[in-house]
Amino acid sequence: MKKIIPILTLMFITSCDPGVVNKYVVENRTESDLEIESILEYGKRKITEKDSVKTIELKPNMESIITKYGEIGNAHDKGNNFLNGIDTIIIKKINGKLTKDIFDRKNWKYKVLKSGLFAMDEVEYKLILNENNFR
Repeated sequence: MKKIIPILTLMFITSCDPGVVNKYVVENRTESDLEIESILEYGKRKITEKDSVKTIELKPNMESIITKYGEIGNAHDKGNNFLNGIDTIIIKKINGKLTKDIFDRKNWKYKVLKSGLFAMDEVEYKLILNENNFR
């Protein structure tokens, strides 16, 4: 009996599918407010969400998670498919048009926030915007 409990515990741990939470953050280094709209793909949204469009107002020198979703997998950089679960991202600034390509993976910083055996992995993609990114 003493040997069965560790074996069952090991089987339970190894049989679980790993999960990862993808967080998308925008940092506003401009002197103006930014309005950011995002829409997750249908299969990535929570059923309890009332609206599929998430809008946030980002004050100067602040950062915020614009959207996040979980999926099966491990923490890893998705490369060019990093926006795979996101349907739309729109960034607006009064008196300015965004010139930075937000769909280019090179413009986002990637970081693993949490990785472990007993918890879901968490990764972050961060977009930093400054005055030079608008005209």
